[in-house]
Amino acid sequence: MRNKVVEKEPKTQNGRRVLPLPKPLQAALVTFRAVQAAEKRAAGKVYEGSGYVVVDELGRPFKTDKLRREAHRLMAQAGVRKVRLYDARHAVLSWMANNGVPDTVVSAWAGHSDLSFTKRVYVHPDPQSLKAGSDKLGELLA
Repeated sequence: MRNKVVEKEPKTQNGRRVLPLPKPLQAALVTFRAVQAAEKRAAGKVYEGSGYVVVDELGRPFKTDKLRREAHRLMAQAGVRKVRLYDARHAVLSWMANNGVPDTVVSAWAGHSDLSFTKRVYVHPDPQSLKAGSDKLGELLA
């Protein structure tokens, strides 16, 4: 099992979904595909065409521990705070919820069938949202 990527089925049917890619992500993936094509040419016959998107320069898929280490290395190189990759899921869902994306869409984006679970576990208020609450309370008290 060592050095082998283990694929798992989604926990629920809602976990299997197609999401529209934002334009900047589409552009980044097109650029990344060109980088990978160059790596494949350079590696020649030793390149493994695994079909995964996140692979090393020889086409081998990253296991989660290698992906985490590589992400932390890039965070340090970029001079940003080290965070868990999974925190990006919380950040994206919170950002969507705090910026007007309907709750049902946020929950569907997360692959959840239970809207209250998404809101309870993944959506966290940001300072601007808390300020909006303060402003509304100020209106009531004025």
